[in-house]
Amino acid sequence: MNKPRILIIENATGMTGALKSILRDSSLLTTRYDFAFILPKKSVASHYVKQAGFPVLEFPLKELQRSISSFFLYIPYLLFNTIKLFRLLKHAPTDLIIVNDFYNLIPSCYKFFGGKLPYICFVRFLPSKFPAHLVNFWCSLHRHFASSIIAVSEAVKKELPYTEKVEVIYHGLPAEKIEHTLTGSTLILYPANYIQGKGQEYALESFGAIHMKFPNWKIRFVGGDMGLTKNQNFKNVLMKRAEVLGLQNQVEWLDFSDEIGAHYLQAAIVLNFSESESFSMTCLEAMYYGRPVIATKCGGPVEIIDHYVSGILVELQDIREMAAAMEFLITHLAEREAMAKEAYQSVREKFSYSNTVEKLNLLYQAVLLK
Repeated sequence: MNKPRILIIENATGMTGALKSILRDSSLLTTRYDFAFILPKKSVASHYVKQAGFPVLEFPLKELQRSISSFFLYIPYLLFNTIKLFRLLKHAPTDLIIVNDFYNLIPSCYKFFGGKLPYICFVRFLPSKFPAHLVNFWCSLHRHFASSIIAVSEAVKKELPYTEKVEVIYHGLPAEKIEHTLTGSTLILYPANYIQGKGQEYALESFGAIHMKFPNWKIRFVGGDMGLTKNQNFKNVLMKRAEVLGLQNQVEWLDFSDEIGAHYLQAAIVLNFSESESFSMTCLEAMYYGRPVIATKCGGPVEIIDHYVSGILVELQDIREMAAAMEFLITHLAEREAMAKEAYQSVREKFSYSNTVEKLNLLYQAVLLK
Protein backbone atom coordinates (compact mmCIF):
# COMPACT_ATOMS: atom_id res chain seq x y z
CA MET A 1 0.00 0.00 0.00
CA ASN A 2 1.38 3.40 -1.00
CA LYS A 3 1.98 5.89 1.77
CA PRO A 4 0.23 9.28 1.54
CA ARG A 5 2.45 11.92 -0.05
CA ILE A 6 2.82 15.24 1.74
CA LEU A 7 4.28 18.35 0.10
CA ILE A 8 5.80 20.92 2.48
CA ILE A 9 6.23 24.53 1.33
CA GLU A 10 8.92 26.40 3.27
CA ASN A 11 10.31 29.92 2.69
CA ALA A 12 13.62 29.47 4.54
CA THR A 13 16.77 30.59 2.76
CA GLY A 14 18.87 29.10 5.58
CA MET A 15 18.37 26.76 8.50
CA THR A 16 15.78 28.11 10.94
CA GLY A 17 13.97 26.76 13.98
CA ALA A 18 10.79 26.37 11.93
CA LEU A 19 12.52 24.30 9.27
CA LYS A 20 14.45 22.28 11.84
CA SER A 21 11.20 21.46 13.62
CA ILE A 22 9.31 20.21 10.57
CA LEU A 23 12.37 18.27 9.40
CA ARG A 24 12.55 16.47 12.74
CA ASP A 25 8.84 15.70 12.78
CA SER A 26 8.85 14.53 9.17
CA SER A 27 11.88 12.30 9.76
CA LEU A 28 10.02 10.56 12.58
CA LEU A 29 6.96 10.04 10.38
CA THR A 30 8.64 8.61 7.26
CA THR A 31 7.25 5.15 7.98
CA ARG A 32 3.75 6.58 7.54
CA TYR A 33 4.15 9.28 4.87
CA ASP A 34 6.33 10.27 1.92
CA PHE A 35 7.48 13.88 2.19
CA ALA A 36 8.82 16.34 -0.37
CA PHE A 37 9.80 19.99 0.15
CA ILE A 38 9.46 23.18 -1.87
CA LEU A 39 12.15 25.75 -0.97
CA PRO A 40 13.28 29.07 -2.44
CA LYS A 41 15.77 28.95 -5.31
CA LYS A 42 19.39 28.83 -4.11
CA SER A 43 18.30 28.32 -0.52
CA VAL A 44 21.18 27.20 1.69
CA ALA A 45 18.59 25.14 3.57
CA SER A 46 18.22 22.79 0.57
CA HIS A 47 21.43 21.06 1.60
CA TYR A 48 20.06 20.20 5.05
CA VAL A 49 16.70 19.00 3.71
CA LYS A 50 18.40 16.72 1.17
CA GLN A 51 20.79 15.52 3.86
CA ALA A 52 17.75 14.48 5.88
CA GLY A 53 16.70 12.32 2.93
CA PHE A 54 13.89 14.39 1.43
CA PRO A 55 13.53 15.51 -2.20
CA VAL A 56 13.64 19.26 -2.77
CA LEU A 57 11.92 21.30 -5.47
CA GLU A 58 12.90 24.94 -5.98
CA PHE A 59 10.39 27.74 -6.56
CA PRO A 60 11.19 31.48 -6.87
CA LEU A 61 9.52 32.19 -3.52
CA LYS A 62 9.21 35.78 -2.33
CA GLU A 63 8.17 37.15 1.06
CA LEU A 64 5.88 40.13 1.43
CA GLN A 65 7.88 43.04 2.88
CA ARG A 66 6.70 46.26 4.52
CA SER A 67 6.68 48.38 1.38
CA ILE A 68 4.32 49.11 -1.49
CA SER A 69 6.94 48.10 -4.09
CA SER A 70 7.30 44.74 -2.34
CA PHE A 71 3.54 44.21 -2.58
CA PHE A 72 3.49 44.84 -6.34
CA LEU A 73 6.43 42.46 -6.79
CA TYR A 74 4.92 39.80 -4.51
CA ILE A 75 1.62 39.43 -6.39
CA PRO A 76 3.05 38.27 -9.76
CA TYR A 77 5.42 35.89 -7.96
CA LEU A 78 2.49 34.49 -5.98
CA LEU A 79 0.51 33.88 -9.17
CA PHE A 80 3.52 32.39 -10.95
CA ASN A 81 4.27 30.02 -8.07
CA THR A 82 0.62 29.01 -7.88
CA ILE A 83 0.71 28.03 -11.55
CA LYS A 84 3.91 26.07 -10.92
CA LEU A 85 2.20 24.29 -8.02
CA PHE A 86 -0.76 23.29 -10.23
CA ARG A 87 1.66 21.92 -12.85
CA LEU A 88 3.68 20.07 -10.23
CA LEU A 89 0.65 18.43 -8.67
CA LYS A 90 -0.58 17.33 -12.09
CA HIS A 91 2.54 15.20 -12.56
CA ALA A 92 3.41 14.34 -8.93
CA PRO A 93 0.49 12.67 -7.12
CA THR A 94 0.10 14.36 -3.74
CA ASP A 95 -2.40 13.93 -0.90
CA LEU A 96 -1.75 16.86 1.44
CA ILE A 97 0.02 20.24 1.37
CA ILE A 98 1.71 21.75 4.42
CA VAL A 99 2.65 25.43 4.46
CA ASN A 100 5.24 26.02 7.16
CA ASP A 101 4.14 29.54 8.08
CA PHE A 102 1.05 31.65 7.64
CA TYR A 103 2.62 34.43 5.56
CA ASN A 104 3.07 31.99 2.64
CA LEU A 105 -0.12 32.31 0.57
CA ILE A 106 0.59 29.85 -2.25
CA PRO A 107 -1.76 27.13 -0.91
CA SER A 108 -4.52 29.72 -0.33
CA CYS A 109 -4.11 30.99 -3.89
CA TYR A 110 -4.11 27.39 -5.14
CA LYS A 111 -7.43 26.74 -3.37
CA PHE A 112 -8.88 30.07 -4.56
CA PHE A 113 -8.32 29.02 -8.17
CA GLY A 114 -10.01 25.65 -7.66
CA GLY A 115 -7.30 23.41 -6.22
CA LYS A 116 -8.78 20.29 -4.62
CA LEU A 117 -6.02 19.14 -2.23
CA PRO A 118 -6.36 19.98 1.46
CA TYR A 119 -3.69 21.99 3.20
CA ILE A 120 -2.57 22.59 6.77
CA CYS A 121 -1.03 25.90 7.82
CA PHE A 122 1.54 26.25 10.62
CA VAL A 123 1.75 29.56 12.48
CA ARG A 124 5.35 29.71 13.72
CA PHE A 125 5.63 33.46 14.40
CA LEU A 126 3.83 35.53 16.99
CA PRO A 127 1.24 37.39 14.89
CA SER A 128 1.97 40.62 16.80
CA LYS A 129 5.36 40.68 15.10
CA PHE A 130 3.63 41.75 11.86
CA PRO A 131 1.37 44.70 10.97
CA ALA A 132 -2.21 43.99 12.05
CA HIS A 133 -3.68 44.50 8.57
CA LEU A 134 -1.35 41.84 7.12
CA VAL A 135 -2.08 39.40 9.93
CA ASN A 136 -5.83 39.81 9.49
CA PHE A 137 -5.52 39.33 5.72
CA TRP A 138 -3.34 36.22 6.03
CA CYS A 139 -5.52 34.73 8.76
CA SER A 140 -8.76 35.35 6.87
CA LEU A 141 -7.41 33.42 3.88
CA HIS A 142 -6.23 30.45 5.96
CA ARG A 143 -9.42 30.49 7.99
CA HIS A 144 -11.38 30.11 4.77
CA PHE A 145 -9.17 27.73 2.78
CA ALA A 146 -7.02 25.70 5.21
CA SER A 147 -8.31 22.40 6.58
CA SER A 148 -6.50 23.02 9.85
CA ILE A 149 -4.21 25.62 11.43
CA ILE A 150 -1.42 24.64 13.82
CA ALA A 151 -0.26 27.15 16.43
CA VAL A 152 3.11 26.11 17.89
CA SER A 153 2.27 27.55 21.32
CA GLU A 154 -0.59 28.90 23.37
CA ALA A 155 1.04 32.33 23.00
CA VAL A 156 0.55 32.10 19.22
CA LYS A 157 -3.03 30.89 19.53
CA LYS A 158 -3.95 33.78 21.85
CA GLU A 159 -2.78 36.30 19.25
CA LEU A 160 -4.75 34.83 16.36
CA PRO A 161 -7.99 36.69 15.55
CA TYR A 162 -10.00 33.44 15.76
CA THR A 163 -9.74 29.95 17.26
CA GLU A 164 -11.75 27.87 14.79
CA LYS A 165 -9.59 25.24 13.07
CA VAL A 166 -6.67 26.13 15.39
CA GLU A 167 -4.85 23.40 17.30
CA VAL A 168 -1.76 23.85 19.46
CA ILE A 169 1.00 21.34 18.71
CA TYR A 170 4.43 22.00 20.19
CA HIS A 171 7.79 21.30 18.55
CA GLY A 172 9.12 17.78 19.05
CA LEU A 173 12.35 16.87 20.82
CA PRO A 174 15.69 16.14 19.14
CA ALA A 175 16.09 12.50 18.12
CA GLU A 176 19.58 12.18 19.62
CA LYS A 177 19.74 10.10 22.81
CA ILE A 178 21.49 12.01 25.60
CA GLU A 179 22.28 10.96 29.16
CA HIS A 180 22.21 13.85 31.59
CA THR A 181 25.70 14.88 32.69
CA LEU A 182 26.84 17.78 34.83
CA THR A 183 29.53 20.11 33.57
CA GLY A 184 32.33 22.15 35.08
CA SER A 185 32.21 24.44 32.06
CA THR A 186 32.62 28.19 32.24
CA LEU A 187 30.96 28.78 28.87
CA ILE A 188 27.73 30.67 28.19
CA LEU A 189 26.12 29.75 24.86
CA TYR A 190 23.96 31.97 22.65
CA PRO A 191 22.63 29.85 19.75
CA ALA A 192 20.69 32.01 17.29
CA ASN A 193 21.01 33.25 13.74
CA TYR A 194 22.36 36.80 13.47
CA ILE A 195 19.01 38.49 12.92
CA GLN A 196 17.95 41.75 14.54
CA GLY A 197 15.40 40.89 17.19
CA LYS A 198 17.12 37.69 18.28
CA GLY A 199 18.66 39.54 21.23
CA GLN A 200 22.41 39.08 20.87
CA GLU A 201 22.99 42.75 21.69
CA TYR A 202 21.36 42.30 25.11
CA ALA A 203 23.57 39.31 25.81
CA LEU A 204 26.65 41.40 25.04
CA GLU A 205 25.55 44.31 27.22
CA SER A 206 24.53 42.16 30.19
CA PHE A 207 27.62 39.96 30.04
CA GLY A 208 29.70 43.11 29.62
CA ALA A 209 28.27 44.37 32.92
CA ILE A 210 29.65 41.37 34.86
CA HIS A 211 32.56 40.02 32.81
CA MET A 212 35.29 41.56 34.95
CA LYS A 213 33.98 39.65 37.99
CA PHE A 214 34.30 36.38 36.10
CA PRO A 215 37.41 36.52 33.87
CA ASN A 216 37.37 32.75 33.31
CA TRP A 217 33.89 32.79 31.79
CA LYS A 218 33.24 33.20 28.06
CA ILE A 219 30.20 33.75 25.90
CA ARG A 220 29.91 31.95 22.56
CA PHE A 221 27.56 33.04 19.76
CA VAL A 222 26.63 30.36 17.20
CA GLY A 223 24.44 31.13 14.19
CA GLY A 224 24.18 31.91 10.50
CA ASP A 225 23.45 35.11 8.62
CA MET A 226 21.12 33.44 6.06
CA GLY A 227 23.30 34.94 3.32
CA LEU A 228 21.61 38.33 3.82
CA THR A 229 23.55 41.59 3.86
CA LYS A 230 21.42 43.09 6.66
CA ASN A 231 22.25 40.12 8.90
CA GLN A 232 25.95 40.32 8.05
CA ASN A 233 25.89 44.02 8.96
CA PHE A 234 24.14 43.21 12.23
CA LYS A 235 26.83 40.69 13.13
CA ASN A 236 29.55 43.25 12.34
CA VAL A 237 27.86 45.79 14.63
CA LEU A 238 27.78 43.19 17.41
CA MET A 239 31.46 42.39 16.97
CA LYS A 240 32.44 46.05 17.12
CA ARG A 241 30.33 46.53 20.24
CA ALA A 242 32.09 43.59 21.89
CA GLU A 243 35.39 45.35 21.31
CA VAL A 244 34.08 48.57 22.87
CA LEU A 245 32.95 46.58 25.92
CA GLY A 246 36.39 45.00 26.23
CA LEU A 247 35.14 41.47 25.62
CA GLN A 248 37.67 40.45 22.96
CA ASN A 249 39.11 37.68 25.13
CA GLN A 250 35.77 36.48 26.46
CA VAL A 251 33.58 36.25 23.37
CA GLU A 252 33.56 33.75 20.50
CA TRP A 253 31.82 34.27 17.16
CA LEU A 254 30.91 31.05 15.35
CA ASP A 255 28.92 30.44 12.18
CA PHE A 256 25.95 28.10 11.84
CA SER A 257 26.82 24.63 13.16
CA ASP A 258 25.56 21.23 12.02
CA GLU A 259 26.62 19.93 15.44
CA ILE A 260 24.73 22.30 17.73
CA GLY A 261 24.28 19.51 20.27
CA ALA A 262 28.01 19.52 20.96
CA HIS A 263 27.85 23.24 21.76
CA TYR A 264 25.01 22.70 24.24
CA LEU A 265 27.00 19.97 25.97
CA GLN A 266 30.06 22.22 26.21
CA ALA A 267 28.08 25.04 27.84
CA ALA A 268 27.06 25.61 31.45
CA ILE A 269 24.34 28.17 30.68
CA VAL A 270 22.29 28.95 27.55
CA LEU A 271 20.76 32.35 26.74
CA ASN A 272 17.84 33.48 24.62
CA PHE A 273 17.08 37.21 24.89
CA SER A 274 14.88 37.36 21.81
CA GLU A 275 12.24 40.07 21.49
CA SER A 276 9.66 37.64 20.07
CA GLU A 277 9.47 33.82 20.07
CA SER A 278 6.44 31.86 18.96
CA PHE A 279 7.92 28.80 20.68
CA SER A 280 11.72 28.62 21.09
CA MET A 281 13.73 25.78 19.65
CA THR A 282 16.74 27.15 21.55
CA CYS A 283 15.07 26.73 24.94
CA LEU A 284 13.75 23.27 24.08
CA GLU A 285 17.10 22.02 22.80
CA ALA A 286 19.15 23.47 25.64
CA MET A 287 16.90 21.87 28.24
CA TYR A 288 16.88 18.58 26.32
CA TYR A 289 20.67 18.55 26.64
CA GLY A 290 20.36 19.30 30.34
CA ARG A 291 21.35 22.95 30.41
CA PRO A 292 19.50 25.74 32.27
CA VAL A 293 18.29 28.62 30.11
CA ILE A 294 17.92 32.30 30.85
CA ALA A 295 15.26 33.56 28.46
CA THR A 296 13.07 36.60 27.96
CA LYS A 297 9.33 36.51 28.53
CA CYS A 298 8.84 36.88 24.80
CA GLY A 299 6.13 34.32 24.10
CA GLY A 300 6.94 30.62 23.85
CA PRO A 301 9.72 30.40 26.49
CA VAL A 302 7.16 31.06 29.23
CA GLU A 303 5.47 27.76 28.27
CA ILE A 304 8.75 25.82 28.32
CA ILE A 305 10.63 27.15 31.36
CA ASP A 306 9.46 26.91 34.96
CA HIS A 307 10.91 30.08 36.53
CA TYR A 308 13.80 29.35 38.92
CA VAL A 309 13.01 25.62 38.65
CA SER A 310 14.24 24.65 35.17
CA GLY A 311 15.63 28.04 34.13
CA ILE A 312 15.16 31.76 34.63
CA LEU A 313 12.76 34.12 32.85
CA VAL A 314 13.62 37.82 32.53
CA GLU A 315 11.85 40.87 31.15
CA LEU A 316 12.44 42.01 27.58
CA GLN A 317 15.41 44.35 27.09
CA ASP A 318 16.12 44.40 30.86
CA ILE A 319 19.93 44.28 30.82
CA ARG A 320 20.22 44.62 34.59
CA GLU A 321 17.92 41.64 35.19
CA MET A 322 19.73 39.60 32.53
CA ALA A 323 23.10 40.32 34.14
CA ALA A 324 21.76 39.43 37.60
CA ALA A 325 20.39 36.12 36.31
CA MET A 326 23.74 35.23 34.72
CA GLU A 327 25.60 36.16 37.89
CA PHE A 328 23.22 34.03 39.96
CA LEU A 329 23.78 30.91 37.85
CA ILE A 330 27.54 31.49 37.69
CA THR A 331 27.89 31.83 41.47
CA HIS A 332 25.28 29.29 42.62
CA LEU A 333 26.53 25.93 41.36
CA ALA A 334 24.06 23.79 43.34
CA GLU A 335 21.06 25.75 42.05
CA ARG A 336 22.45 25.67 38.51
CA GLU A 337 22.83 21.90 38.61
CA ALA A 338 19.35 21.47 40.12
CA MET A 339 17.85 23.54 37.30
CA ALA A 340 19.82 21.53 34.75
CA LYS A 341 18.41 18.24 36.04
CA GLU A 342 14.88 19.61 36.14
CA ALA A 343 15.25 21.02 32.60
CA TYR A 344 16.41 17.62 31.32
CA GLN A 345 13.44 15.82 32.88
CA SER A 346 10.66 18.35 32.32
CA VAL A 347 11.00 18.68 28.54
CA ARG A 348 10.99 14.91 28.13
CA GLU A 349 7.64 14.78 29.87
CA LYS A 350 5.90 17.82 28.40
CA PHE A 351 7.24 17.48 24.84
CA SER A 352 7.24 13.70 24.54
CA TYR A 353 6.58 11.96 21.22
CA SER A 354 2.94 11.34 22.15
CA ASN A 355 2.41 15.02 22.98
CA THR A 356 4.02 16.38 19.82
CA VAL A 357 4.79 14.17 16.81
CA GLU A 358 1.95 11.72 17.39
CA LYS A 359 -0.52 14.61 17.72
CA LEU A 360 0.74 15.88 14.37
CA ASN A 361 0.32 12.42 12.85
CA LEU A 362 -3.25 12.18 14.10
CA LEU A 363 -4.05 15.59 12.60
CA TYR A 364 -2.55 14.56 9.23
CA GLN A 365 -4.71 11.43 9.30
CA ALA A 366 -7.86 13.36 10.19
CA VAL A 367 -7.36 15.84 7.34
CA LEU A 368 -6.58 13.09 4.85
CA LEU A 369 -9.77 11.23 5.79
CA LYS A 370 -12.04 14.26 5.25
